[in-house]
Amino acid sequence: MPKTECPTTRRAELFVRSDLPRPSRKRRVSIEERLSQLQRRGVLDGFETTSWRKRIPVEGDEPRPERDRYNEFAEWAREAGACLAPFFDTRLCYSMETGEKRTELVMPVLCLAIYEDGELAQVAPLGRDGQTRSIDAFLTDLADSGTRTAADTATVTTAN
Repeated sequence: MPKTECPTTRRAELFVRSDLPRPSRKRRVSIEERLSQLQRRGVLDGFETTSWRKRIPVEGDEPRPERDRYNEFAEWAREAGACLAPFFDTRLCYSMETGEKRTELVMPVLCLAIYEDGELAQVAPLGRDGQTRSIDAFLTDLADSGTRTAADTATVTTAN
């Protein structure tokens, strides 16, 4: 159920592949600059950038922070009526470690998560109702609103 109150804290976490090609590194810097501007304006309380692997095994006993994040994002997407594919994808890959083929989760080059009051409130990029929503589109909407709002599907009213 969407929140109806304005959050007291909002932070962003930008996830980036550790092996970024030059054009993606430039895009990362551009997104970080936009996040800094939003922080200076008071729209965000802070942000951090986290590196993750290009791909990880879908199954396994070994703890993987990328798998935990994907599971968190997937649960949020189900509840929000959104879809993480094709931005997160699975592929049959050859493992140099085991010499076998296995299904691996391929992480997007860049992914943004917004947390409001410690709870995941938004992930970009995503798909919803046949439309995709990019990180840039989400940041533009956030900058245009210029205020703290509940998750973007909620209606917020204030009394004068």
